[in-house]
Amino acid sequence: MALCLVIHRPEALGELPAGDGPAMRSALADAVWEVAETHWSPAPDVTLVVTDLSPDYLLSHFRRALARRGFGQAGLLVVLRCAEGAAWEGLPAEAAAWLAEAAG
Repeated sequence: MALCLVIHRPEALGELPAGDGPAMRSALADAVWEVAETHWSPAPDVTLVVTDLSPDYLLSHFRRALARRGFGQAGLLVVLRCAEGAAWEGLPAEAAAWLAEAAG
């Protein structure tokens, strides 16, 4: 399984109707659960996902999930596979242990 970094910034659309940012984040979080039980969100705009799915497939899956909730645009949505492993600093011990296991 690979570790993927997912960045989702609904605010990149510019002015959002009230409540759309949190609703879009919730829709994306639900979509992550649909494809990966193993994931962690260190920040509202960032999720690390352990999966065998390709970044292209994940991006398509997330865009469809947002569309099902009525969002025509995703904002900034980036999916990157961490092919070279991962390095980090300043994480809580349990987060570092999760990342070490996820990164293999």
